[in-house]
Amino acid sequence: METKTEDRLVEAVAILAQRSELMHHFSSEFGMPRLYRDSFDPGRVEGPIERDAFGFLVETLVYQQLSGSSARAILARLMEVVPLEPEAIVALGAGKLRSVGLSGPKIRTLERLCSNVDPAQLVELETLDDTAVRSFIVGLYGFGDWSADMYLMFHLQRFDVWPVGDLAMRRSVERHLAGGASLSLPEVVRLGELYRPFRSLAAWYFWADDHAQVRQKLS
Repeated sequence: METKTEDRLVEAVAILAQRSELMHHFSSEFGMPRLYRDSFDPGRVEGPIERDAFGFLVETLVYQQLSGSSARAILARLMEVVPLEPEAIVALGAGKLRSVGLSGPKIRTLERLCSNVDPAQLVELETLDDTAVRSFIVGLYGFGDWSADMYLMFHLQRFDVWPVGDLAMRRSVERHLAGGASLSLPEVVRLGELYRPFRSLAAWYFWADDHAQVRQKLS
């Protein structure tokens, strides 16, 4: 993360901690948020992390609707046999992609991604606002709001994203802001307004809390 971004992060966390007792507690317990790929999957603490935009989209696709451990295993097998580049993935073929654990729908999505998206085109997204980036990502075959949220937060490091479709974040939000009661999607959206314009950082803290709860139950 660039120094300028790190400075903004420190300032933003201080503002959140002043505004919210919960965020103050989280910042003391979990430290500074990490808007990096390893925070997208905290269980993945070793190994290569894709920094380029195309590779990140491939990783996001692998993780869709899977547990972190399952997605991590599939991604590791994929990266053992091919670099996350369009030409290399297409040359690998559907059979080999299936052998590493990708489902038929994900293979079709990956093939369309390789055919329709030029990695150089993705660089231009860095200059666009959040709404335009989201529109581009959800316009891709097989990608939706969750993938757009991950891309904005962990690749472009945008500070004001609220990934309401992420179950781990919602569990923590319900635990701390609703006494454990289930919340509707509009209610989760409304609660996110408490943390504007730093919703990405608040979301990261809710994630960190949920992962801590899971680790505690397993220990």
